[in-house]
Amino acid sequence: MEENNKEEKVDLSQLKDLDFAPDWNDKTNKVKNNSKDIPKQRDRRREFKGKQKELPSRYENSFNNKFKITVSADKKILDTLKKGIRKSGISYSLEEINRTIIDKKNRLQITIENLTELDVFFTTTFDNSIFSTKSSAIKHIVNKGLKHVVNITETIGENPSGNFKNILKCTKTDVLLPPKSFHDFESVIKTHLIENRIGLSYDKYVDSLQIVEDELTITKWKNEPLKILSYETKELNNKKRFNKIEAVVGYISSTESEKFIQSSKIIKIKGDNIDRFEKKLNDFMCDFLNTSYQWKKDLFFNILINFKKSGFYIFKYGPKKYLFAAAQNPKSIEVEKLSKNCVKIVELIQSDKPTRILHILSQSEKLKLEKKQILTELKWLVKEGYIKEFSDGTIAC
Repeated sequence: MEENNKEEKVDLSQLKDLDFAPDWNDKTNKVKNNSKDIPKQRDRRREFKGKQKELPSRYENSFNNKFKITVSADKKILDTLKKGIRKSGISYSLEEINRTIIDKKNRLQITIENLTELDVFFTTTFDNSIFSTKSSAIKHIVNKGLKHVVNITETIGENPSGNFKNILKCTKTDVLLPPKSFHDFESVIKTHLIENRIGLSYDKYVDSLQIVEDELTITKWKNEPLKILSYETKELNNKKRFNKIEAVVGYISSTESEKFIQSSKIIKIKGDNIDRFEKKLNDFMCDFLNTSYQWKKDLFFNILINFKKSGFYIFKYGPKKYLFAAAQNPKSIEVEKLSKNCVKIVELIQSDKPTRILHILSQSEKLKLEKKQILTELKWLVKEGYIKEFSDGTIAC
């Protein structure tokens, strides 16, 4: 059998095309035969031994004590993990499994419950963005999703008339706009905001406009007709038509059904979808995930319970007594029930425990067995529960 210099072992982090089958032909990673290497922690401090971290002062905000947040492993991901572990026969530490879930947000399922009596979450139906107030949801629809609510028609109006000492200029688009004294100033500005998807509020945007007093520029602006937008609802019957955006806002707000905005007290969302929250909710959730210790601890015990209920054998192993999960229950060694080849291998493992597959293969002459025979017997012993294989290639009875 050809041996490579690098061990190919199961990588829990690679959940795509997950294959937990052990590579019985390649166990040559040069790791010291020492039980302290189980599990391989890379000298990091054990997370769950420390005290719970205190949340920083910035965590104190309007959402504090308002929500109940539960973080669990995504069911499909967890089922894939369990299926893979069963297929491989390898024993994995629960801390390793827990860290695998935590490392990628798309492996997390987050449930957020609003604990207040009146306030709920508001989700815009056109893009599933989530807000803490209905007014914020409506503003988002107007700025980003108006075409999903109404059909917008642009028409050409009249040229501006009158004597103007100055006009205004958009600093974002360089478009010329009428002065504040213009009779339809607010409507023109709001039309411009919608048309150019400018995310500022009306008042802040007006404050940002640049005053233009150049006569040639003013004359040029007066010679160009103003744009007028009209809005028509999308119903097949009883269509409504509006000439001002305020009327559209009123239409969205007064619609009784959840056609545009859905409300709920509980939100369930994948961890990689928290960008669907409005900014202040998103910041709150990011702070929670990055600074809170308790949810990681709860996730660990939830995974432990899940594996137990799924029939996995949970045991402690190593000098630090880490918890491990195995798909098969252990069997006591009864020589009379094992083949002579299996007995030889088991006795070698018991005399030098824990050991590695590479070491066992190196004793092929002493065992008077071919390496292929050793690998076959090892695979059977692991699957039956007579011995345990760990993710670093260690073998133990």
